[in-house]
Amino acid sequence: MIRPAAALACALALFVGCAREKAPEARSDDIGDQTARIANDTQVLQDAQQSVNEVVRNSPDCEAAKASMAEANRKIEEAAGKVQTATGRTTLDAMRQQVRRVADLCP
Repeated sequence: MIRPAAALACALALFVGCAREKAPEARSDDIGDQTARIANDTQVLQDAQQSVNEVVRNSPDCEAAKASMAEANRKIEEAAGKVQTATGRTTLDAMRQQVRRVADLCP
């Protein structure tokens, strides 16, 4: 039987070991690197945002909205592999949510 103190020590050691790993955007404190990641995300998200805007714009016409959803979802997933910041990932989640809302309105 495992002693409770030993189990707690193991769990704490795992937690501390995992907590040391920094997120990719936190690895560099250099303002130039941060600016480069932000600029990259802006470029990457631009194309996906245009597709999502088309879906939202076409939402009153469900047939047109459905036709543009597949392309928007493809561009969102493509951008997901290229985004480098937490803000970029949050923006992608918001884009997915916008497309999902239109999909819910147009079954």
